[in-house]
Parts: sequence; structure tokens; C-alpha cells
Amino acid sequence: MTAFGFFGLAVLLLAKGWSNGQTRLFALAAIIHALWAVSQIILGYPLVGWLALVLHTAHFVCWALFLASLLPSSAKGLPHVIRIATPVLILAKIGALFLLGLPPHLANLVGQSIYIIDLLAIVITLAAVVGVFQAASEYERWALKFICIPLGIVFTYELFVHAQIFAVSGPRSEYFTLRGLLNLVAVPLLLIAASRHKFWRDPFFVSRQTALYSLTLIGIGFYLMLVALSALIIPKISAQASLPLQTALLFIALMLLLFLLSSGSARAKIKLFVARNFYARKYDYAHEWRRLMGTLSGENDPTSPLESRIIRACAEILEIPGGALWVIEYDRPRLQATWNYKSRHAISDAYDPSHFLDEDGAPLCLYGSRLKASPFARDDGAWVVVPLPHNQSIIGFLTLSKPRTKNRIDWEDEELVLLVARQCASFLAEAKAVASLEQTRQFARFNRQYAFVAHDIKNIISQLSVMLKNFDRHANNPDFQRDMHETIANSVGRLQKLILRLSQLEEGGGSAEEPENIAVHGLLRETVAQYGKNHPATLCIHVSPRAEDIQVRVPKERFSASIGHLLSNALEASGEAGNVTLSLDLVGPNAIIDISDDGPGMTLDFIRDKLFAPFQSTKTSGFGVGAFQCREFAREQGGDLEVVSSPGSGTTMRLVLPALS
Repeated sequence: MTAFGFFGLAVLLLAKGWSNGQTRLFALAAIIHALWAVSQIILGYPLVGWLALVLHTAHFVCWALFLASLLPSSAKGLPHVIRIATPVLILAKIGALFLLGLPPHLANLVGQSIYIIDLLAIVITLAAVVGVFQAASEYERWALKFICIPLGIVFTYELFVHAQIFAVSGPRSEYFTLRGLLNLVAVPLLLIAASRHKFWRDPFFVSRQTALYSLTLIGIGFYLMLVALSALIIPKISAQASLPLQTALLFIALMLLLFLLSSGSARAKIKLFVARNFYARKYDYAHEWRRLMGTLSGENDPTSPLESRIIRACAEILEIPGGALWVIEYDRPRLQATWNYKSRHAISDAYDPSHFLDEDGAPLCLYGSRLKASPFARDDGAWVVVPLPHNQSIIGFLTLSKPRTKNRIDWEDEELVLLVARQCASFLAEAKAVASLEQTRQFARFNRQYAFVAHDIKNIISQLSVMLKNFDRHANNPDFQRDMHETIANSVGRLQKLILRLSQLEEGGGSAEEPENIAVHGLLRETVAQYGKNHPATLCIHVSPRAEDIQVRVPKERFSASIGHLLSNALEASGEAGNVTLSLDLVGPNAIIDISDDGPGMTLDFIRDKLFAPFQSTKTSGFGVGAFQCREFAREQGGDLEVVSSPGSGTTMRLVLPALS
């Protein structure tokens, strides 16, 4: 059934497009696969066994050639390796079959080499499967998955069977039965891929990562081949010690392989080899840019500071394990961060940006003779110094240590590093601008709080001034003396709290008060009693029955100061013969506090443009922050301060605060 399936697949492919080279290779691989399947059925006939062994290797290399055809013809990486290895493996297999007629002790070694050739063919084919699928885009994988996944599973199983041959001198017959079943299941999936032919027949680009992984996988395959050959030779040397020697060889080989795979210098050497020998350009710029953005944004290490990420972003391009970041402040370099780097000598304070500029004023890196001729040569740990250009100036530079592998910087390295450095400089400048803006905001907040404190002190002074003004007339009045004592005590308490607020502002804190539940009616009566006793104007309070027991949750001192300020302004606007009314009501979820006077009122333009504008006051001794402070307090609590006024009809300041349910 497997043979019929692959023959049918070949016929379908040839009918769809014989003129297409990829189609012909696909059909050839399917035909060879079918012939190999037929050979497994008729192994009893003369010469069929010899032919089956050749077809076994041939069907692997044909699939590898077809997969290589999906890669661009200009690529010199994995396709180049496959095209060279294909004839070598076939010829090696045929030559090994001819050598089976040698004496038994040599024929046994040749038989083992036949399995090694097949194992190597499997490894190359699996590398091609992985390379094709990894290099494909999401759209191309829509069709390629029906080729890569079934072939990958079939060849992985073949790798397992050959590993069994080396481990136990041949697997059981059930393994071969299952192999036929897997090949049969792969046929309908490959038919689906053939029906989607137009979506995968065009060649696509092979990324450097694909070439790197494929070359690594092929290298591991060769390494395992050498280990297997060594294990086969050991019994010829000493039959008695063969088992412990083979076991030791296995563990030593695995240990060395793990060390090589985890070695940064080995990875750097492979990448350099791939870049210089497989591609016209050294870098995959799209990949490098994605990695740069990932490093700077902190995708893999969000807790790392930006300065360390900038060092890594530039160092990783040249496979450099460490470096240091210097920022220019007041025309002198200041060390900001290090990453696996320790400077052996201090950078000269006599910084000159001309070291980083060529004759045309373009930035350049310092390395080799340029570095030796600069003041940075004093730092023995520096291998290259990279400037950070931003807006026609150099805002800093990076000193990077020697790379993991021997390398030399060429124009392409310098061009990419300077491009990355310019982007890093933008991130660094943006971070500095954000920090400066935040510092400015803190100073603005600090200054605004000081203005509020100064305004509160002015209100206390105004209240004490009224007491002092009436002192000569009522000094001997016991009631006046008692009121004066209470007013001074209240003023001292408020001043002490203001001093506490100032001390917390100096320490970077905010208000000293925490919100608390306040009975609004009681606080209004206390405020009216405090302001009414020393002012000749008529002051009264009206409370709606539904609002007698309402409470609000706000800082008490700020609430009391806001009511006092609004009431003081109303008394001042109404004059000595005026009337001021303070009313409390509950409207929906809000407590409504109206402070109304019968003064001259205000125009709409004044209310809109000047009343709440900070530092604009109509009073000679005012700061212009009182109304603004009251409105900010109300809005911070989830309410607002509204104004109802017009010329000649007085003013109502309406304080709206959320009431506790």
C-alpha cells in the first residue's frame, strides 16, 4: 500500500507540473520512496537485497534534495551542504556494498559503516526538514506543514531504528512493521501538500538562524558518527574491556557535547563562520533589529536598568561579553553602568568629542589604531569604544571588552554598531528627559503645596488681625477675652499642622492628614461660630432636615480650611453691613454646601478666566490660590466647586462632596 501511495503521488505531481523543477524533484523522491518500499517486499530475489540497501539511502538523499530546492538557489548554506553530501553518500554506500566480500573481520566493519552512512543521510534530511519549516513564513507553512511534519516524523523514527541497531545489534521485527505503517500514513498528508503546490513552489529566504541551527545539527551528526566509529573500534582493541570503555566513551562524548552547546565562544565562532562563508552580508538586519528592540524594551529582563540593557544591545552584535556606559555631563564623562566589565584605568576627564568624529563630522568607532591614538587607550580592557550620537552631539560612549572569539571589525560591523548606538542614544536621551520632567513636576508640586500653605498662613493672619483690631475696644470684656484665647489656641494648632505638612513636603511626602468621617452639620456650626463672633456682618446657617445627619469622608483640616476660606471671602465681599448665608442640603448622593453673600457679584468672564487661575489675585495681600485650592480639594474628593454669580446680585459658592450612604 505504501508503494502504491507514493507511486500515485508521483503521477499526480507529474500531471500537475512537469516543467517545474521542484515538482520533478518531489516526484523523483516519491518514486524512489515507492521503489524502496517495493524492495522491502521482494527481498528474497537475487540482488534485491543489494538494491534495497542502495534505495534506502537514495530515498533519504532524494527527499533532502527536494527540500533543498525549496531554498533559494543563491543561498550557499544548507542547500550547498546537501548538494555536496548527496553524491558522496550514494557513492560511499555503493562502495561499501562492494567491500562486503572482504574477509569476515573486515566485512563486519564495512557493514557497520553502511549503517553509519544511512544515519548520516537521515541527519542531513532531518536538518533540511527543520531548516525549511523554520525559515518559512506563517503563510507558507499553511502548505509546508503537510510536507515537513510527516517527513520529520518518518525520518525521526528511522533515526530511532538505526540507534536501536547500534544499541542492541538490530531491533525487533515489530519496528519494521511500524515503519511501513508510518510511511503509509504520510502519503495522504503529502497528497494534501501536492494539492497546495502553488503556495510553496516559490523559493524563500533562509535566515541566518536557520543556517546556524542546521549547521549545528549537521555538526552534531558528524560528531555522533565519530563517537559511533570509536565505539565500533574499541572491541577490536580489547574485547574484555569493550563494555566499560564504550560506556566511558559515551559519557565523555555527551559531556563534551553539552559543554560545546553551552559555550558562548563556540556559538560566536559558528555564527562568524556562517556569516562569512554562507552569506554575502554578515548580518541579518531584520533579526538584529528585533533583538535590539527586545533588549532595549526589557522583554527578557524587565528588572534590568536601561543603562545595562544599552550595553548589552551593542555588545551582543559583536559577540562581546561585557562593557561600560559613560554619559557626558557638563563636558565630562561619568560612568553610569557596567556589564561584566571592570575598567583597569580611569577615563581621562579631559573629554574631547572630536575623537569620535571623522573629517566630515560623522561619528565613528574607536578600534585598532584609532583606539591606540586616543585617550581611551589607557583602559587596557577596552577593545572598541562606541559613541552614542544624538541630535548632532555625542551624549555618551560605550567601552566594550574583547569578543568571545578572535574577530576584526570591518565597515559592516561599524555601520551596524553605530546605527544601534544611535537608537540606544535616543532611548537614553528620552529616559533623561522623562527623569528631568518628573523632577520638574515634583518641584512644581512642592511649590504649589508651599503656595497653599502660605495662603493658609495668610488666612490665619487675617483672622488674628480682626482680633487685634477689636482689642482696644473690647479688651476688658470677659467674653472677648475668652474668644480671643480660643482663636489664638486654634491658630496655634493650625500653624503646628502646617509646619508638619511642610516637614513632610521636604521629606518628599504629601499631606499629613488621612481622610476621616466628618459630620458636616457640626463642622459648619463650629466654623460659623468661629468666624461670626469677630465680624459685624450678619452670618446665619440653614440646614435641610434630610441633611442634618449626613457625613463625608475627607481630610478634616483641609475641609475646614476650604469652608473657612470661602466663608472669609463671602464676609469680605458682603462688607460690615452685609448678610452671609451658609446652607446645607442633600441632593442625590452628594452633600451640597452653599455659601452665599449679597456683595457686588462677579462677571462670567472673571469667573471663567481669573477666579480659579493660580497666582492671580484682586487683593493686594493675596496669593491668588485660595479658590483654586478649594476647587482642587473638592475634585480630589470626587466632588467640585461651582460658582453662581452675576454683577449686582451677590455670589454663591457651591461646594459639592460625595456623602456617605
